[in-house]
Amino acid sequence: MLRRSAAVFFPLAVASLVGCSSAGSVLQHVPTTNSASVRHGTSPRNGAFGKIKHVIVIIQENRSVDNLFNGFCLATSNCANTVTKDPVSGQVLVPVPLSAPYSPLHNHPNFVAEFDGGKMDGFPSNPSVCNKPGNCPYTSMAYVPATETMLYRKLATVDGILSDMTFEAIQGPSFPSHLYAIAGQSGGWTASNHWTASGGDGNCGPNQPKNMPLIDMTTAYPGVNRGYYPPCVDFPTILDALTTKGNSWKFYSGGSNFWTPTQGIQHLYNPNYQPNGNFAQDVAKGQLADVTFVTPYLPSQSDHPGMVNNSMDGPNWVASLVNAVGESPFWSSSAIVVYWDDWGGWFDHVLPPADHYSKPFKGSWPSWLGNPDPVEYGFRVPFMVISPYARVGVIDHTPRSFVSSLTLIEQAFQIPSMNTLDQYEPDGLDSMMNYNQNPLPYTPVGGYPVSPFSRVRSPHK
Repeated sequence: MLRRSAAVFFPLAVASLVGCSSAGSVLQHVPTTNSASVRHGTSPRNGAFGKIKHVIVIIQENRSVDNLFNGFCLATSNCANTVTKDPVSGQVLVPVPLSAPYSPLHNHPNFVAEFDGGKMDGFPSNPSVCNKPGNCPYTSMAYVPATETMLYRKLATVDGILSDMTFEAIQGPSFPSHLYAIAGQSGGWTASNHWTASGGDGNCGPNQPKNMPLIDMTTAYPGVNRGYYPPCVDFPTILDALTTKGNSWKFYSGGSNFWTPTQGIQHLYNPNYQPNGNFAQDVAKGQLADVTFVTPYLPSQSDHPGMVNNSMDGPNWVASLVNAVGESPFWSSSAIVVYWDDWGGWFDHVLPPADHYSKPFKGSWPSWLGNPDPVEYGFRVPFMVISPYARVGVIDHTPRSFVSSLTLIEQAFQIPSMNTLDQYEPDGLDSMMNYNQNPLPYTPVGGYPVSPFSRVRSPHK
């Protein structure tokens, strides 16, 4: 399915001119130059081909860059673009553990309210849902203490690289974001409508409720809801392209329809679907597909606000998956992409790519019937690449969306562009990789072994 004639935009960024200050300090923010021009050397276009033979995409849940990587620095002059004071309201962010018993609301209407036509003034008033009865006074104006994210920070320091300018491909929660993860879109369109940006836990089985919103694509960014329809779509995915090419793939999932997008695509839907097995055990057996997607087995492993039992569950989970590959013979030819599927309602100070006034990632800004595309993009999400070819020792500031992981797969396995959002990404993560360097050895970062999957409740969205 052809994508509407479009492209990507560079956000009006705000950066911190800081040293390695602690996340509890109030950091100064000033406008920056175009981050797309800030590169750390060059890597050959399509350099992944022949070097990367295994791509593993691990998708976590619901965190912004300011929330999860606040104050992250590799050196005094090499820090991620984060702040602990909202430049709009002046409100100082508070430390909140990963296991806090609440979740900021993060459906499409919440994005619209927080974005507020580019004013970025809706974060302090964004409501939350608590895991206990009564009033829920918790705030979106928060960051996770660095002590709880040390495993993530180690992965981004010794074995990989962090991008602090990756935007969610869509302004909404997990279900449409996971569709973008495998297809670069959240559905097709009929006339001026588009499956998108809010709500919906469902699949292509019979008797599904009409709970997936459509956005009227003739409306201005960030779009107006047109109505609700069953959560089942049908369009090509990267999985189909891999099958056609003769490459193997596997999608590991805990079974929730939020995190298993194949069940929301008609031609991939399997009424007898059962959650897949243990990724780490398969790697240990020498069974690693060419392309693998992994979503959490247990909600507590996902970092999803309000679902985390122990703050170390998510970091330990991700580290154990990465360690399984890093300590295997597959390491030398692998690229592991880790990202968080949406911003989760949390504060983030960088204005998302919103309209034709923003500078593009590549080409001209996405459009629909001559108007700015109301669907792309959302707020920043954390995005890491762990690989023997990663540019370890830097932070990547190249504006992109998480759909760049699809472009990496296309380059590594010589698959043509799907002509969806993948065609507008700046590169196949070339700015985060150096295919000319000698492959780096893997340094284990801790993380408990992955326990066998046990079925638990579906997550609240």
